[in-house]
Amino acid sequence: MGMTWYHMLAAWLLAWVALVIVSQRSWAVSWLALGLMAAHIGDWAMKAAMNAMPRKNIDGNGKAVFITGCDSGFGRLLAIRLDKLGFKVYAGCLQPDGTGATSLKLETSSKLTVVRLDVTKEDEVRFAYKFIKEDLGSLDLWAVVNNAGIAAFTEIEWCPIAEYRRVYEVNSLGPIRVTKTFLPLLRKSSGRIVLVASLAGRYTFPGFTAYSMSKHATVSFADGLRLEMQKWGITVHTVEPTLYRTPISQEGPIHRALDRFWEECPEDVRNSYGDEYMKDFKITISAHLNRAKPSEKIKEVVDDMVDAVAGQDPKSRYVPSVVTQVRAKVLSALPDKVRDHLFLSSQPQTPPAYVAAHYVFPANSTQAETAVDGPATQGRRSGTSGSETIPNVLDAQLGQEGNDALAQIRHQIQILGCGGRASWAELYEALLSGCYKRMRVG
Repeated sequence: MGMTWYHMLAAWLLAWVALVIVSQRSWAVSWLALGLMAAHIGDWAMKAAMNAMPRKNIDGNGKAVFITGCDSGFGRLLAIRLDKLGFKVYAGCLQPDGTGATSLKLETSSKLTVVRLDVTKEDEVRFAYKFIKEDLGSLDLWAVVNNAGIAAFTEIEWCPIAEYRRVYEVNSLGPIRVTKTFLPLLRKSSGRIVLVASLAGRYTFPGFTAYSMSKHATVSFADGLRLEMQKWGITVHTVEPTLYRTPISQEGPIHRALDRFWEECPEDVRNSYGDEYMKDFKITISAHLNRAKPSEKIKEVVDDMVDAVAGQDPKSRYVPSVVTQVRAKVLSALPDKVRDHLFLSSQPQTPPAYVAAHYVFPANSTQAETAVDGPATQGRRSGTSGSETIPNVLDAQLGQEGNDALAQIRHQIQILGCGGRASWAELYEALLSGCYKRMRVG
């Protein structure tokens, strides 16, 4: 039997009781515990104070900023804000003649310049560098903001290698390519490098692996870059938001891409998961997207991006909004098993077809009728009591490991207040509704 959340709780309680007993006999343990608690409380208090303090910006006149991914979303809004603060803004756009770039020019001053940029293409990055270097004149390039990004939401087995490569090229290699190219200009100004990462770069959510991998790489790059750039006086800052309602989280394009990935899967993979699981996965992804913060909250992300570029006392790491900061702190403090349980709780509850074929009774069998009808009806069909026959059926179908899982479900039902009187059919229904995840297919 694997470790579960209540095993973790029991271990925590035992450790806590042991520490209480030991602390009554040794003042050192008490002081150590108080010191660790004070460190955490002090860290939270400092962050709360920094959140509450008014932010002051440097003078943007005479300074230039290069931002990638300005066609829409965070990059577009940041370009508008920095233009109003007096910075000379070079807005990198994937489609310089598109509606996003056109509207951006209409909403900003004549100082803003749109630059064609695909961060995956070395020649376009080099062209942008050459153009900006010649156009700067007497200005200094104060900051480079690596904002361009894409997302892919799909399970690992459905995701083509080409899609992993595409996401990695934009989200991970793109910032590396741009940063390395523009370092000579930043070295002259002792300026700043800002990388827009994500909380998905700290925690990997199921179904978001391609995106999370790319953002983990971005965070790691930023951590190393921050240390290596200190000798040049260049500071490095990450902005790590949660999910917001931006073009990257639009449900339609994500579902169409998911359908394409599914159709490109080998037939044996599709058969193993089944269409019903795929439909449930799409519902799960939609639920995640619907929990994205509304568009009116995007300002809190842009505020942090502005502070990273123009603040007098910028942070190394920004996590927009106090609520998200607390959530991130709690997630980082949780044991792996507990965190995994939380992440899996929002995953599809429909068992994959392969699992159902091994652990679910055939639809046309009396065993299936037994599992659905319950002990009493089954007893009438077979001439035996349901309490005798259904466990025997389960023994035959699921084996020892399956019955161990059912026993674990019964224990959970007892904890939830059902008194342990749930029928075998109810336990079996609980198995189908998600506890199949606790079993391994032989």
